Amino acid sequence: MFAVTISWIVITIVFLSFGDFLVSFYNNICKQNERYGLTDTFLLGMCATLIPLSISSLWLPTNKYILLASIILSITYWVIRRNRLKIATNEIRNRIKRFSVWQLFIFAVPVLSLMAVILWQIGTFDSLFYHQQNIRWNEEYAVVPGLGNVEHRFGFNSNYMLLSALFSFRFIFGESIYSLHVLVLVFIICWIIKDIIQSGYELKRVVLLIVFTGYIFIFGYSFTATSTDAIPNVVSFYIIARLLLYPDDFKNKLLLLIFVPVSLVTFKLSIAPLCLISLYAVIIGFKRKEIHSLVFLASISFTIVALWMVRNVIITGYLIFPFNTIDLFSVEWKIPDYVVVEELDFIYTCGIRTFGDMYWVLTHWQFAPQSIINWLTYAAYMSSFIIAPVVTVYCFIKKKYLNKAAYFIFLVLAAILSLWFKGGPDPRFAGGILFALMYYIIFMVLSAKKEILLPKAGITVLAIFALILIYWPIARTERFANMFALKDEKDGVRNINTALYRPFSYRELLKSKHAYKDEFHLYHFNKDISIYVSKSPEVPNGRFVNFDDPFPCTVLKEDDQMKYQDIKDIEPRGSSLQKGFRPKR
Repeated sequence: MFAVTISWIVITIVFLSFGDFLVSFYNNICKQNERYGLTDTFLLGMCATLIPLSISSLWLPTNKYILLASIILSITYWVIRRNRLKIATNEIRNRIKRFSVWQLFIFAVPVLSLMAVILWQIGTFDSLFYHQQNIRWNEEYAVVPGLGNVEHRFGFNSNYMLLSALFSFRFIFGESIYSLHVLVLVFIICWIIKDIIQSGYELKRVVLLIVFTGYIFIFGYSFTATSTDAIPNVVSFYIIARLLLYPDDFKNKLLLLIFVPVSLVTFKLSIAPLCLISLYAVIIGFKRKEIHSLVFLASISFTIVALWMVRNVIITGYLIFPFNTIDLFSVEWKIPDYVVVEELDFIYTCGIRTFGDMYWVLTHWQFAPQSIINWLTYAAYMSSFIIAPVVTVYCFIKKKYLNKAAYFIFLVLAAILSLWFKGGPDPRFAGGILFALMYYIIFMVLSAKKEILLPKAGITVLAIFALILIYWPIARTERFANMFALKDEKDGVRNINTALYRPFSYRELLKSKHAYKDEFHLYHFNKDISIYVSKSPEVPNGRFVNFDDPFPCTVLKEDDQMKYQDIKDIEPRGSSLQKGFRPKR
């Protein structure tokens, strides 16, 4: 827990510093007076950090020196703006004083609970197959030309990988601490709790916590391993819920609603229709003749996407991978066209197969705890597709008092889910959007001319939420301790109590169970350049996977049917790994 605490403190300092700088700079340059709370400032800082980080990654590895520079810049900013720091500190202190001891306890529970939950890392396919290695490439090298030839999934180039490299803390703890996406979740949970309390326990806000809790537990696995899906889904849910509750934000928070959705595209391309919110905010800005603001916002939004695309071209040869229809470059390191076609087909068929599995579960009832949970979850997904348009039409006819922004939010949700269904309808790709759709339905149904305050029910829901989050890490720790024999004293294996220092990686859990096979062989491209090939299975007799060490490492095509280009078919471009790779001529 010590490692997670350190990482969260540093991430918070950096993001709040960059976020506050962006807000202040924007307000001064554009003559605006937009005000943001901690959660919004944190999210803006996360996106703002990507601009200098993407630039530096073109020439430098994203390692401890870049982290040190980020911390120094953050501290320097607050030293220069001491008065601003004093005002902000006083505001936070005054806000805290408004909450009772019991309410402060409710805020503390998700922070400590999620910190304990991620002490036991699971082994998801993407994390073990390419996430951890991709993060390591970002740590060790500047962006590598043709890196996608080593493993085509590196070509997705999610900015989550770049931020995770910045905050890996490997130089302190010996291995990466994957805590960034969980901290984003913590900030949004705390915002929901704050909104419930400050509203006087208004019904729609209480229900928001219930729906979001459902999302957390259905997709909880994505927070206990690396995940490129978690941040875009959680932040998208937050933005949609916020706009339903506060539609005036379209007028008052242009920076948040334009910059953040555009930035999320560089985390997960399939979230692109969320930018319709940005477009709507732009239209409102034009109507109000806020041209200077729109030019500034267009500039920083273009910058972050352009830098992401530059990295795409360097890694894959394509402006956006895996889309060979946008083929503008003839670089020697370009990933072969057949690999792009195969990956597009795999993404779609994988999603369709998962969608088919959902239908099978719904039509084949099984009376078992997990089967019941799956059935209820899938039924909620499917029924939402039908109920949402019906509720929208009904409210449009009967509830004239509803803000028109709510109907626009429905169009945004429909656009995202349409792209999701066309591109591969796997729930993990759009979990936050699926639950946002559920909340939209409930919000529209519960909306009335006068808000409904339910203090007793709200306090009860918060208490139950706290109890669930207290129970979750305890039960998870006990389950993992038994599953991986963590309580047994064994030579060469970490003691369970060391989790208080840093999380147990999935490899360490396998070692504790004596299920880890340390088999990695060097593959020599030439006398100067070699990479490791994994023969280490995810589980005994399972598929071969890569961890964050040894590095660099990959899996042979013969050992993985979803790998389309073998390392035997590529060659180095020079005398070092930094020079990159290309298909053999």
